[in-house]
Amino acid sequence: MKFRRRYGLGIIIITVLLFFLPKHTLADEIITQVGGYPITVLNGHSVETVLSVGTDARIAGNVTDAVLVINGNVYLEPTAQVDLVIDLGGHVYNSALKNPKTGVFEVNFSEKLLNESLLGGVILLGIWALRVVVSLLGIVFLTGLGYCMRNRLSSSENLLSAAFLRLFGIGTAFLMLLVSLAVLLTLTVFGIPLAALLIILGIVLAVLGLIPVMQFIGTKVLSSRILEYPAITRCLAQSTLFVALVSLPLIGLVFLIVMGLTGLGLALTMGWRHYKRRKRLKLDVTSG
Repeated sequence: MKFRRRYGLGIIIITVLLFFLPKHTLADEIITQVGGYPITVLNGHSVETVLSVGTDARIAGNVTDAVLVINGNVYLEPTAQVDLVIDLGGHVYNSALKNPKTGVFEVNFSEKLLNESLLGGVILLGIWALRVVVSLLGIVFLTGLGYCMRNRLSSSENLLSAAFLRLFGIGTAFLMLLVSLAVLLTLTVFGIPLAALLIILGIVLAVLGLIPVMQFIGTKVLSSRILEYPAITRCLAQSTLFVALVSLPLIGLVFLIVMGLTGLGLALTMGWRHYKRRKRLKLDVTSG
């Protein structure tokens, strides 16, 4: 019984000593302090990490890992030897003869930093809002254009199913030819308007060809129940899906380029077929 009492009393004494002895007695461990008196690492003492919140840290000894201070200052005495110093919301006063090995990182929440952070947040919010507006306008535009062209896209689905890669190649080749002609035309003053017209023509053809591509993707991805809805609802669902795919980070841009070139090739192919059909009809009428 006496042994148990002495054993329990010893544990209590050790615990009290650990809590109330100066911080530097806990060598080779983490020193923490929240408010109150500053943390002090005396000359000749070594610790692993110093963590201080709401108070300063005075380092005269050796800190092998890092000194992290939040809302406080760090004072490095001439005898201090530290590896890394991070101060958030304060300043680092470095008088050490040996500079920190990894470095000193100081972030002071001054008025300038807050203004810059606020400006950055406003810019990011503006970019996000602009993307939302552009996406909504894109959905409305593609829905309206798809609804207007719904009766003229009967043969495009078969063409996309049979020769998707060929259409992509045709669009890529035409784009390269268009860019080459535009560059050559810009060498002269009179050719600049023609170059602009060629670029506008390419964009218009790509947009017109993008509508059947959008509807083709919608028929492959969307459920058959949605495809049974009225034409305007079906076009809305297809355009929403297409804009959502385009809005994906990184992948969306690649997807838009591939689909745009495919749509350009599709528009050229369908235009060429329409031209040959009309020419054949004229020949039949003339021969008849």
